[in-house]
Amino acid sequence: MVIFVVLHYMVFKETKQCVNSIKNNVKGEKKIIIVDNCSPNGSYSSLVDAFGCDKDIIIMKSDSNLGFARGNNLGYKYAVENFNPDFIVVMNNDMEIFQEDFIDKLYESYAKYGYYILGPDIYSTKQEYHQNPQTRKVLDRSDLKLLYRKLVIKDRLRFLVPVKWWFKNILIKNKSVDNNSKDKNEYVQNIVKNPLLHGSCYVFSKKFTEKHQHTCFYDKTFMYMEAEILHYMALKNNELMLYYPDLKVYHHEDVATDSTFVKQYKKSFFSIRCLLQSTKAFIDLIDSDKKE
Repeated sequence: MVIFVVLHYMVFKETKQCVNSIKNNVKGEKKIIIVDNCSPNGSYSSLVDAFGCDKDIIIMKSDSNLGFARGNNLGYKYAVENFNPDFIVVMNNDMEIFQEDFIDKLYESYAKYGYYILGPDIYSTKQEYHQNPQTRKVLDRSDLKLLYRKLVIKDRLRFLVPVKWWFKNILIKNKSVDNNSKDKNEYVQNIVKNPLLHGSCYVFSKKFTEKHQHTCFYDKTFMYMEAEILHYMALKNNELMLYYPDLKVYHHEDVATDSTFVKQYKKSFFSIRCLLQSTKAFIDLIDSDKKE
């Protein structure tokens, strides 16, 4: 059996589209766990109305907004304890799967490589590029310390953020953006071992779930750095991570809800604070490992 864990927050339309894509397209024995991360807009009721009668869909609701890592951990732990599945797919709610043999490919890939964590080919439909495997630099402790210092400065100068977004909106309105001019990840056809994988979709095998029964993500972060920390911990524990191009998902990354000026700079405040906290948590993790 394969369990799909989908973390929901606020946007019912995206979650419904994601769940229906799994339900209607993916063949094989499966169940879907939707974790409502304490959405304040009442969308939990919409989820219950849409999927509450489906025996293959479990809807959970957290008591508070747990953030990305702990919100997903809630669904992951429930899946391990109640179903003991062969695989757990943890994915964002702004994704779709159209591949009928997705589950068959999971079993085939595991039989051949025996991985702990797998990352599929993730295609960004908005930006039109492939997000796996990641090409950005893997951060070490010195990189993290430098990033932390920069974030502290940004946080102290956060009163300037509204000015920044005001200028940015002016520039966007007066400049056409050519997406083709940007450097973008091309499709990687080959299997890659132990790369940094994009955080929007992971497959955790039974080898992983038997070893980590309560959490799939480090639970000291609220948002950001989950991919980097997962990669660090997997390499430290000699747990194979695998990019597998024969598995495909589509990532829509709908940014419409962030389009207004007020929401942009408020989100920037929040993002800086979350990244600052996650960077500190990552540094502390590395330091604690060195003491052991």
